[in-house]
Amino acid sequence: MVRPFPSLSIYCTGLMLACLSAAAAQNAPQPLTLSEVVRRAAEESPSVRAARHRWQAARQGKSIALSLPDPRLSYTDFVRSVETRTGPQRYSLALSQTVPFPSKLITAGRMADREAQIARLRFESAMRDAVAGAKEVYFELFYIDRAREVTEAVSEIHARYAELALQEEEEGVSGLSDRFRAESQVAQLRYDLILLEEMRLAEADRLRSLLGMSADRELGPTHDVAPPLPLRTPVAELQRVAASYNQELQAAGVEVERARLASSLARQSYIPDLTFSANYVNVGPALDPSTPDAGRDPLGVGVGISVPLWFWKNRAQTRQAKERHLAAQAEEEARRLNLRAEVSRAYFRLSNAARLVQLYNSELLPQARQAQESAEQLYVSGQYSLASLLETTATFHNFELAQLRATADYYQAVARLEQLLGRAFRPEASKSGMEEGDNGHE
Repeated sequence: MVRPFPSLSIYCTGLMLACLSAAAAQNAPQPLTLSEVVRRAAEESPSVRAARHRWQAARQGKSIALSLPDPRLSYTDFVRSVETRTGPQRYSLALSQTVPFPSKLITAGRMADREAQIARLRFESAMRDAVAGAKEVYFELFYIDRAREVTEAVSEIHARYAELALQEEEEGVSGLSDRFRAESQVAQLRYDLILLEEMRLAEADRLRSLLGMSADRELGPTHDVAPPLPLRTPVAELQRVAASYNQELQAAGVEVERARLASSLARQSYIPDLTFSANYVNVGPALDPSTPDAGRDPLGVGVGISVPLWFWKNRAQTRQAKERHLAAQAEEEARRLNLRAEVSRAYFRLSNAARLVQLYNSELLPQARQAQESAEQLYVSGQYSLASLLETTATFHNFELAQLRATADYYQAVARLEQLLGRAFRPEASKSGMEEGDNGHE
């Protein structure tokens, strides 16, 4: 018995029609490109803008640190005027300026430089994290978009299978179980499409929040990506690159230097500060105009020093700064070791994804496609049951979804590794794998 069947060409045709209909839709949003996502993440992300403003604020710290304390101007009115030989004192003015020891100002200025450098590195970290997060969401959307296309095409095939099962049941060729299997597969695929649609809505909202977009901004379909290539760079090389370029590790090193300067500044608390002052007293007419200097206003200048009397306070400040310096050193070491471990984990994830993509592309998918075609031919000749054909089709569908999942995981792993390295990375590049530019392929 020769049976009609939906061939694999129908599957491919359905896939093509789904793509063409999506592109031909007049009101469809513009396609979402990786380059646009990266650009907006680096420029428009709220977290990046906040870090940029914090950096600009920290750059003003040196001017503040090198400035002298505000001078003090005081006025005294003699409510009960004191009569002196030269005349009654009416009021006095005093102006004073405290001048810290020069080494204190120099150390404070260097600390402000380090704080600005830390703020700059944190700004770079925020930009890097925003780009990595946007890439991760983009490739998740890529998987969802392609999974929807594949699922829609397979759903059409299973709907056709369900019709065939109904015809065979009416003709007495097959039983109720075949039709039940076909209809249940159609129902499952419809559920999967609903699930994918809801997943896309959630991921689109996540991407809009990362890019600082309005909630009503529609995100179009994603572009295709190039097939992943094997990872050639050894993990030891990536760990070396991360140790040189990772922004958090660099910031931890600068924090150690800032803590060292803070410890030096604390030790200088024993050095007194100088205060220069000038005093003016207004004197009224003297009772005896013949008195020498009668009615003349006195003017005086003075100098004073602070007395670092509370030695226990200064000693505690010095110990506190020293402990903070040691803590900063320990944190830098912990960050270095943790970064090494994180790079190793990201390297494994990337290597595993690359192997999976290679396995699906070179072996599993071709074998599943061949099995699908053979199952259809056997079904036409009456040597294969509809239930077996349904099972083979489902396997082929699952392999396609798994290949798409592995591809998305591969590029998400690249984004995570870039986040740890602190710079762009191309897995297929020889030697270090480091290149200027983006790692995404469109």
